[in-house]
Amino acid sequence: MTRLRLFTAAAALVAASALAVETKTWTQDGQADYEKATLKRVSLRSDGRLTLAPALGEILDSSATYLWAVAVDSKGNRYAGGGAPGASTAKLMLVDAAGQSSVLAELAGMEIHAIAVDRQDRVYVATSPDGKVYRVSSAGKAEVFYDPKAKYIWALAFNSHGDLFVATGDQGEIHRVSSDGKGQVWFRTEEAHARSLAIDSSDNLIAGTEPGGLILRVTPKGEGFVLHQASKREVTAVAAAADGSVYAAAVGARQAAAPALPTAPVTPAPAPSLAAPAGAAPQAVRAQPVMPPPSLGGGAPALTGGSEVWRIDREGFPRKVWTDPQDIVYAIAFDAQGRPWLGTGNRGRIYRLDSDLLATLVVAAEPTQVTALASARDGAVYVATGNVGRVLRLGPGLAADGYVESEPMDAGFFSYWGRLRLAADANGGGLVVETRSGNLDRPQNNWSPWAGVTLTDSIGRVTSPPARFLQWKLTLKASGGGGSPEVRVVETAYLAKNVAPVVEEIEITPPNYRFPVQTLSLTPSSTLSLPPMGRQR
Repeated sequence: MTRLRLFTAAAALVAASALAVETKTWTQDGQADYEKATLKRVSLRSDGRLTLAPALGEILDSSATYLWAVAVDSKGNRYAGGGAPGASTAKLMLVDAAGQSSVLAELAGMEIHAIAVDRQDRVYVATSPDGKVYRVSSAGKAEVFYDPKAKYIWALAFNSHGDLFVATGDQGEIHRVSSDGKGQVWFRTEEAHARSLAIDSSDNLIAGTEPGGLILRVTPKGEGFVLHQASKREVTAVAAAADGSVYAAAVGARQAAAPALPTAPVTPAPAPSLAAPAGAAPQAVRAQPVMPPPSLGGGAPALTGGSEVWRIDREGFPRKVWTDPQDIVYAIAFDAQGRPWLGTGNRGRIYRLDSDLLATLVVAAEPTQVTALASARDGAVYVATGNVGRVLRLGPGLAADGYVESEPMDAGFFSYWGRLRLAADANGGGLVVETRSGNLDRPQNNWSPWAGVTLTDSIGRVTSPPARFLQWKLTLKASGGGGSPEVRVVETAYLAKNVAPVVEEIEITPPNYRFPVQTLSLTPSSTLSLPPMGRQR
């Protein structure tokens, strides 16, 4: 009988120690902690800092499925163009400085992929496929300015002398056109497509290609140099910063067939390449760009595989400054502070690169594709979207308020909630915290209602009833001067209910039962080699 009492007592002690509870902390202080959270009018930096997002408003809702290009002139007029599956013409949309929208011109072609504005505020529009470059007057009169005799026109850019550069596919040629509309092939990339263009402060042309993923610099004399070859196949956007550095975004996984492309007639004789249109044979061996769904019939699936953004400094050193396994970068633009902004799909997110190490998720737009960005003189950034063709205005001021709803936290057991602590700076604005709790793994009507947390020195007590799941909502309010609060850490304490141990089974050994002898098996260690004495490890 004594043996039985000892065994039962030992089992009870083990059960009690296993069920002992202690206060735990639910901490959110990094970008990954907010991956499943809901952010409305709140920006999230990669180190976990939360601030109010720039004000976001719609200025145009077009009838097009996609808007692929947006531009702003010196008078504050906004121009946008895109296309829709099966459309017989492409519409150039105008939103004037007063906010009135209209169709400025209808052009022959299915899509508009590029818009540029010269120093005289004249608008140039490129159509595809088999398109041309049109010059459109302020009255909406469109005339053919230049015909590159190419299958696609992907980008337009002006240098300081007023020369227009035209990036084309599917021969990968870049044309140079003077102000009188006379032009010719100026540079051959030896790629299928010259996908993106930019001009730096020295009038060098920066070009991105597909399918080799090349980032090229071409001098005013036409001398080309590959700055970098990205690990992705298509350079969808390039931009030249004021400090002389270059930013380039690359997307799309390389395909096994890509190395065979150089065997195709990439650089035919100059005369035939200028006179003959793109024939059936070159099209058969060259892959079409994977970016624009309308050019593939409007029903092509969205790109996958994520993106990478490279920064190439003045000396030519490349460094990957941003990458994401899901978001596809379609556009790069600079804000008033010279920081690069990235427009992405397929979640409609806009990012800002604050440094080579820090990036901010500025806002997520409702349309799933952010296809183009344009910076205005007043500090605003204009956004063109796809999967509902709209033009949005972002900034320059901040939203008046915004909020973050955390994902529900599973305490694992019925728990009591303790204090909630913020590591934050109000900066003259306001911070409001609410919580709710429930016993379902998703918030529903059967959860408790939102309950405010009264903060004293950024610390307050959670008053939501005990339960298994908890969720908090943090509202940020701008200051009178337009400043934003900054939140670095949200920390919540909780304690699982301490329940008495329950003995569910007692096993009695037979009389004179002897437990088997425990054997200790050791695995022989491998030989340890140490460096000779005096040599640095």
